[in-house]
Parts: sequence; C-alpha cells; structure tokens
Amino acid sequence: MKKLTLQLIAVVLVFALGGCGLGKMVDNANLIQYQVNPNPLEMHADSVQVEINVTFPAKYFNKKAYLVITPTIKSDNGNNEIGLVSQTLQGEKVKDNNPVIPYDRGGSFTYKDKIPYDVAYRMSDLELKIAANKGGNGKDFSFGTVKIGEGIITTPELVDEGLKVDNGSQGNTGEGLMRTVTPKVDLPKSRTEKQSLVLYYPVQKENLTSNEQKKSEIDEFLTTVKNAKENKDIVFQDITIASYASPDGPVDLNSNLVEGRGDNSQKFMTGKFKKAKVEGADQSDFMKRETTPDEDWEGFKNAVQQSNMADKDVILRVLSMYSDPDVREREIKNMSAVYDELRNDILPKLRRSEIIATYETRQKTQQELINMGKTTPKDLSQVELFYGAQSAEGADKETIYKNYNTQYSSDWKGFNNLGVYYIKNNQLDDAEAQLQKAEAADANNAAVINNMGVLYWAKGDYDNAAKYFKQASQIDPSDDINYNLGVICIKKGNYADAVTKFGSTPSFNKSLAQTLNSSNTDAINTLNSVKSQEAYYFYLKAVEAAKNSDDNGVFTNLKTAVQKDATIKAYASEDMEFARYFEDETFKSIIQ
Repeated sequence: MKKLTLQLIAVVLVFALGGCGLGKMVDNANLIQYQVNPNPLEMHADSVQVEINVTFPAKYFNKKAYLVITPTIKSDNGNNEIGLVSQTLQGEKVKDNNPVIPYDRGGSFTYKDKIPYDVAYRMSDLELKIAANKGGNGKDFSFGTVKIGEGIITTPELVDEGLKVDNGSQGNTGEGLMRTVTPKVDLPKSRTEKQSLVLYYPVQKENLTSNEQKKSEIDEFLTTVKNAKENKDIVFQDITIASYASPDGPVDLNSNLVEGRGDNSQKFMTGKFKKAKVEGADQSDFMKRETTPDEDWEGFKNAVQQSNMADKDVILRVLSMYSDPDVREREIKNMSAVYDELRNDILPKLRRSEIIATYETRQKTQQELINMGKTTPKDLSQVELFYGAQSAEGADKETIYKNYNTQYSSDWKGFNNLGVYYIKNNQLDDAEAQLQKAEAADANNAAVINNMGVLYWAKGDYDNAAKYFKQASQIDPSDDINYNLGVICIKKGNYADAVTKFGSTPSFNKSLAQTLNSSNTDAINTLNSVKSQEAYYFYLKAVEAAKNSDDNGVFTNLKTAVQKDATIKAYASEDMEFARYFEDETFKSIIQ
C-alpha cells in the first residue's frame, strides 16, 4: 500500500455523466477538498473515530442536487470491508432536512462516525463512495470511489504487552498480569519467649492445697519447659519464681507469707521438674528467686482497674489518697459491701507464686523455614511459617500456604497470597475460592479487593475488574492499585488520567500513556528510566523514536526488538507509526 504524504487531498474524479445538470459538479470535482482527522485513523478504547471534513467551493453545489457520501474502510488484502453510515447533502432549493451546501459561497460539512476496532483493518484504505441525483427523482449517478486515507494507528493496544514488561505473564496463557498485592514479612530473627505458670494459695497460708498441686496447667508447663530444654533451636535463659501476698492482714505476716510461698513453690516445682526429667533440674541454680513486695498493692490496683466492680473508682481513689498500707486497708475494709466483693473476686488472685521460663529461639535460615513449613509447620511460629510460604516456589508455596491457613484460619493474609499464587498459575476457580475466604476474614481490605479485580481481569471481565480497582483505591490509593487503574484508563482512552494514575514510578505503561497523551519527550525520559530486556520494551522505544523523527532510534531499537521476538516483524510491518519508513531499505531489511 502506497504511503499518503498529504492530509489535505484534492480529489480528481473522472467519470462520464450526461445531462440532468450535474455535469458541472462532475467536471469540477477536483475542487472538492477532503481532510481526514487524524490521518492515519487511530484506535482508542477498542474503537475507531472517523472524522472527515468535506469542503465545497463557491458556485459548485447544484441548488437542486442530492449528494450521498458513504465512507468505507477496506482491508489492505481486499477481503474485508466496513461500510460506515451514509450522509446525504442537499442543494439550497431541495425541500428536505439534510445539511445544505449553499451554491454562491460554497460550504463545508464534517462527517463523524465510530466503529469497533478490528485487527483486520490495521492496514486498510479509507475510501468515499459518492452518488448524486437531481431533485431526488432521477437516476443515481456514481462518482466512483475515492481513497482519502490509509491505515489505523493501534499503539494503545501495546498496553497488553506493557503488562508483561511491567508485571510478567499469567501462568501458561502468556497474558499480561495486572498488579497483585501480597503482604510480606522480613526473615524472622531470634526472639525471646516466656512461658508462665501461676500457683495460688489460700488466705494467710504458705502451703498449696492438694487440688492446686494437681491442676493440669502444671503438667502443660513442665512439658513446655522440657521440650524447650531439649530443642537445639532454643537457648534457655532461666526460670524465675516471684511470690506475692494480698494487701490484707498485718505487714509482718504478709512478709513471712511471701517468703514461705517462695520456698514452698521452689521446692514443689523442683520436685516436679526432677520427676519429669527436665534437663538441669538437679542443679542448685535451676530456678532463681525474685524479690517482690511484702504486699502486692500494685497487683491489687491493676486487678481492680481491669474488673467490672461497680465501686472500683472509689477504691482507686482511696489508693491515690493514701500511701500508708495500714490506712489503705482500713479505709477499704470500712466499705463492707465493697470489701466482700474484693475478698471474693480480687484478693484470692493476688496470693500467688509466678513461675516464668524465659528462652530465646535461634534464627532459622530461609531454606529451613521452607522445609519445616512443608513437613513440621506446627514447630514454627506464625511469622516463621508465613515467611516460609512467601519464600517458597511452585508447589511448595501452595503447600505451605495451605498449612498456614489451616493453623491461622482467621488471618486473611494467607488466603490472599494463596489466591494470588493461583491467579499467576491461571487456576482462576481456586483463586476465587481463596480470595473469598480472605474477604470473609477482612471484608474491607484493599489488597483483597484489588486482587479480586486482578482475578476478574484474568477472566476477561474488565468492567468488574475496574469496579474492584476503584473500590480498592478508595481504601488505599497505593502505587500498585493505582497502576491497575492507569491500565484501565488506557483501555478506555483516558490518557491524561492514566498518566496521573501511574504516578512518579517509571514503567512501560506510564511511558505508553505519556506518548498517547502527546507528551512524547516525557515518554522517552520515562522509558529510559525503565530497566528491561523485553522485546516490546525496545519496540515502544522504536515507536517513540519514530514520533520524534529519530531514524537511528527507530532502526536500532526495532532491530533489537525483532532479535528478541521474531513475531514482531509482522506486527511492525503493519504498524502505521512506521508508515514513513515502509519504503525505507533499512526498515525493510529489519522486518523482512
């Protein structure tokens, strides 16, 4: 197809008409001017807007004539043709409702129509079929077919290749992937953990009751300490005993109770540790005693604050007014109803010994966390198991996330990330099931909502995808979520909005939006800031070079693009961005 060099075309129509007064219009048809805007035509939002300005000179349009103009777009191979809506014009003496072209001064008419974009018409001819008659009663005479433009620029469709450059492909489908949002954690470091056991004593007693000595919490504590002592990944620090007395009764008595409870707790627990064969239980420093107040007024205050007592503000006021323990006790006992509640609900919890085991876990390597996440997930902390899942690849990632979701079913993050894994592997039904679980755990989470949009995009439901992206952005307008909205804007032909949504981070699709928005210098600068070796990265550089009349940039980048992906040759050979190079020998040597 020969390249057009002028947008303003004077058309010479050669035909033979006899009689009926139309001969003068035919003879002077070369004076009619046609302008296509833009030329070549352009694809935007999956459609092509056709705009043709037709100008008739003075003394041309017969006052009684009808003129019917029918634009058509014909594929370069001639196999496909789209007929656009016809437009009828009339002379000034015709009694009808069509646009009128005056005879004396001439006039102009602008034709507009929009058609769905079809890849078959990337290389095509825009033609006009013109027919006329006089008064609408005579025979129709054809002016023939006039070619006024060629080709359709389809640069916006590069957004799909841009998704691959920016974000990679989805599974084995080769489709570009929208940006997903997956929370991540850092490699867990060593951490200090504490396990505690509380033993309670009767009022003014320093010996444990038989029931207290048999409670199940004791065996659970022994098992935890024994396992920690035997675990090579744990550095055991110490076991401490802290004993307390409630702040009722004489101070001297309470001081003796604290000491006696400490002695008895240590003796009792030492025997338990030895019987359970806990490592080091026979050593004198196995447990350490901590010094505690003779009367636990601080514990009393905290217990009252956390209670549901109706008069707790009164009690707390007494504590703030008096520092002397005897005065405090007397004033509280004077409130008999209040004191009865304290005696039943608060004070028994203060007559206690606290046995606390402190140890430090060893920092595990990434590979250890992956291996344990597959085989012994219960031996990992929550953050360790999550890190193992996020670090794994392939089927291992799926396995560990499933283990995580089994153990932490109320945490949205595991379901969300497993859903993203399934999206990337084109397991869309599985992805939807996981994201629905994540949504049930946290219904207003921007990451989950965005990923639902990515899922709908992968399914080809772009309207629902756009709805979810917009909803997610309203909650958290992060860069990744706004990137997805930027792609939607390109798809809808809203290029200025797309540039805004892409923000300040360079990307292929931000550069594409800028060049579509006629900001080609900005587009070139953005693309130069992107680090990529993908074929279409170099292809877009060639397109932007063509817009900048940079011949060397066109040839150099296009050559690199086709070396990386030979299928680009066929695409470039029909890309009207390179129309001025179609007859160039260097260009032809690259694409042939």
